[in-house]
Amino acid sequence: MRPVFYEIKRSITNRFSIVLIVAIIGLSALISYEGGVSSTSHNARIGSTNEVTGYYVTGNTVTLISYFYNQNGNPVSDVKANALLNGTRFPGTEMYPGTLEFNVTVLPQDRIDRSTSVYITLNYTYKSSFGLKTSTNTSMTINVVNTKFSGLNVVTGISDPSNTSSLGFFLFYVGSAGNHTAPTIDVNLATVTSGVMSTSYIWEHEYSSFTHLSIFPSLGSAAINKTYGLYIKSGVSSSVFFKSPIGPLSLYKPTTVSSLESAFFSIESSLLVIFIPLLAVFMAYFTYGKDRVMGVLETVIKRPITKGGAIRSRFLANSVVVASSIVAAILVSDLISFRYFHLFMPVSFVLYMSWAYSIIGISFLAIAYLFSHLLKSPGALLGALIAVFMIFGLFWTVIFDVIVSVFSIASGSTTYLTLQVIFDYANPAGYASLFQLFITHSLSGGLGGAGSSQSINPASFGVTPALLLISAILWVAVPFILAQQIAIKRD
Repeated sequence: MRPVFYEIKRSITNRFSIVLIVAIIGLSALISYEGGVSSTSHNARIGSTNEVTGYYVTGNTVTLISYFYNQNGNPVSDVKANALLNGTRFPGTEMYPGTLEFNVTVLPQDRIDRSTSVYITLNYTYKSSFGLKTSTNTSMTINVVNTKFSGLNVVTGISDPSNTSSLGFFLFYVGSAGNHTAPTIDVNLATVTSGVMSTSYIWEHEYSSFTHLSIFPSLGSAAINKTYGLYIKSGVSSSVFFKSPIGPLSLYKPTTVSSLESAFFSIESSLLVIFIPLLAVFMAYFTYGKDRVMGVLETVIKRPITKGGAIRSRFLANSVVVASSIVAAILVSDLISFRYFHLFMPVSFVLYMSWAYSIIGISFLAIAYLFSHLLKSPGALLGALIAVFMIFGLFWTVIFDVIVSVFSIASGSTTYLTLQVIFDYANPAGYASLFQLFITHSLSGGLGGAGSSQSINPASFGVTPALLLISAILWVAVPFILAQQIAIKRD
C-alpha cells in the first residue's frame, strides 16, 4: 500500500477525527432538517400529489374522472392509478394532463345493498423526489340509481405562488353523461368583520363531462390570520356548496436558489468555520504532531521513505480527509434541503463553498504542521494549536470589534469595511467571508456569514479571483513549505 493511502486510512480511523467528522456531517444535516421543517416556505413546496375524483353513471357503468394536482393546483402527469371494485381492477386511462378516466362495470352482486350503491376504492402511484410513492386508498360510495353524477367538488388549501397565500381553492365539476355544458358559478368569501365578496368566475378548462378551475382570491395583507367561509352557488343547478372554515390565511416566502444560499451563509457556514479548523488542528496533532515531538513513528513502514516523503504523504492524507468531510457535509445538507424545498443549490455554489472551506481546513493543517516542528513537547504543541484555533476561529471578531471601538470607526463606513476585509485576509478562517463577499456582493457582519450585512462592490475592496487564489496559496503553501524544509534539514 502506498504511504499516502495508508495515511488516509489512518486519518479517517483516528477516534477523534471520527467524532468530529460525524459531528460536522450530522450537524449540517440537522441544521438543514430544522430549516426545512420550520421554514415559512413550507406552504409553497411542490412535489406532493393529490387527487380529486368525480363520477357519472351510465347504465351499469360508473365512469370515474380523477384529477391529479400539485399544491399549486397544476396537473401532475405520469400517474398510474387503478379503481378497485370487489377485487376487480379497472386501470385508469389518461385523457388530458393529470386527468385519468376509469370505466367501472357494476354488476348486481357488486352493489352493497344489491339495489342502489357500490363501494369503489382508488389507489395511485406517482413520481416524487425520492422515487415512486403510493397513495393511501381513496374510497367512495356511489348511489348508481339516484345519483347520476357527482357535480361540484371544492378543494381548499391550494398555494398560490404569485401572492404568497395558501387561501386558494380548487373547483372540480363532473356533470351527467353527455352533458358538455359547464355551470356558471358565483363564489362568495366572508369573514365576521369584512362582509361578503361575490365574484363570478369563468372555468379555465372545459372537457367532455367535466371541468376544473383554480381560484386564488386577492385578499391582501389585511386578511392575514383571518378565517373565511366559502359559499358557492352553481348557476346550472340549485346546488349550493358551503365550505368553512378556510384559513386562517398564512404567508410564505417562495423558496429560491438565492434564499437557499443565504440560509447556508447565515447558519451552516457558522458551523463549518468552527468545526473545520477544530478537525484540522486535532487531526494534524494526532496523526503527525504528536509523533514528531515525541520522536516516534507510529506508522509501520514496510519500505524506505524520506523525511520529506513522510511529511508530504501525511499532509496530503489529512488534506484529503478534511476536504472530503466538507464536501460530504455540504452535499448532505443540500440533499436534505431538496427534500423540503425541491431545489438544489447550483453546482457552481457547491464547488465554491467546497473550495473555500477546504482552504480553511488545509490552512489550519499547514499551520499545525509548522508548529509541530517549532515546539518540543506534546503539551506545548497541543496548547499552541488550541490557542491558534481560539484566536483565529473564535476571538478574531472580538479583536476586530475592540479595534473599531478604540478608534471610533463608524460601522458601515469605508474604513470599517476595508478593515474588515483586511482582517478576513489576515485570518485563514476569514476565507469563507471573503468568498461570501465575492459571490453575494454582501459583506457579513461576522466571521463565517453571521450577523448583519452590507452590499458593496468586492473589487473596490480588493476581493477579486486573483487575490483570493493568492491568499489561498499563501495560507496553505507558506506554513507547509516551512514545515517541510525544517523536517528535511533540521529534524
